[in-house]
Amino acid sequence: MKKYLISLDKDIKRRELFFSQLNTQDFEVFSAFNTMNDELSDLSLRFDLTRFEQQYKRKVTKGEIGCTLSHLGVYQSILQNDYIQEDEYCLICEDDALFCAAFQQELDKVIAVSQADIVLVGQSKIAEFNDFELEINYPTTLKFLQKKLVNSPFTVVYPYQNYFAGTVAYLIKKSAARKIIAQISVQSLPYWLADDFILFGGTFKLDIKLVRPLMAIENPQLMSNLEAIRGSVANNLLKKSLKYPLKKLLAIKRNLGK
Repeated sequence: MKKYLISLDKDIKRRELFFSQLNTQDFEVFSAFNTMNDELSDLSLRFDLTRFEQQYKRKVTKGEIGCTLSHLGVYQSILQNDYIQEDEYCLICEDDALFCAAFQQELDKVIAVSQADIVLVGQSKIAEFNDFELEINYPTTLKFLQKKLVNSPFTVVYPYQNYFAGTVAYLIKKSAARKIIAQISVQSLPYWLADDFILFGGTFKLDIKLVRPLMAIENPQLMSNLEAIRGSVANNLLKKSLKYPLKKLLAIKRNLGK
């Protein structure tokens, strides 16, 4: 399986921390696009600023453009590699990824059973691999209905609905990368966030699952390059809890229907 690590050239320490983990020696580093010093007028030749604003009801940041272009750059690399089969998974990670114990061993089990186009093995802005917030904000089906991997604590399931999960670590088939790249043409530039799995599942018609508990989170020793720009909003726990029962029902229904 081909593995890619997206990292800005300047982030040497982040890469050192990433490669200090087990089973990382076979990652190919993809130099992320540093768009912070580019003018928006220049970026508009590579990214549809107007359509982004129509889609998300706000203006895009330069960092978000760089993130999307970087992931698209990896997809192009996948498509250009004739040794990768159409139904073969590639692993894409960002340089702040922190892996769980026995990550590669457990990842092999996920690949062996999953048929989805994209499998989210990690999530951004989550403090722990099995954080309480995962169940409250992003529930899946009931535990006894989940099919666990053989000799593993992990399961591959659908969430109650697709959501913005970040791009810290995920599996993507070559055929799925092709479908996303197909959205770009001379007349149509990319306009989406790199982690808009709602768009990928809905408009792009990709099948997206995730792993519970998480197999990768953002390394707590680091702060995301986008964090200062995008920020993070702490939601009231009571409000989250009130929405939970409906989300759980949707998750059960979605998983039973597949």
